[in-house]
Amino acid sequence: MKKLLALSVLVALVGCAEKKPLTPEEQWQGYCRSVGNAARSIMLDRQNGIEKDKAVEHADKIEDETTKGFIMTIIDDVYKMPLAEITKDVDASREEVRVKYTEKCTATPHDEMPDYKPF
Repeated sequence: MKKLLALSVLVALVGCAEKKPLTPEEQWQGYCRSVGNAARSIMLDRQNGIEKDKAVEHADKIEDETTKGFIMTIIDDVYKMPLAEITKDVDASREEVRVKYTEKCTATPHDEMPDYKPF
């Protein structure tokens, strides 16, 4: 019983330990995952009939220029796609756009971390 209690305390202490800070590259990877998730959400909006002007209006509220640039590019690209093409397999279309923009972001050179809220 004492061993179980000691093990429980040890597990609790390990769980409360501070996490190591992320490297700049890990931070960028996380940012790019958020950009990919935003692309997926934009595709979902497009598939659900949200008009481009509403998407642009919402994106105009983004203050960070790096993020705003990515989002505006995604909106332009997603709304150029034929609706029939993106509604054949809605899940595959969303996943495809998520992967595409995550990879595109990851390959983008960067000097500093954008100020963003995860999507």
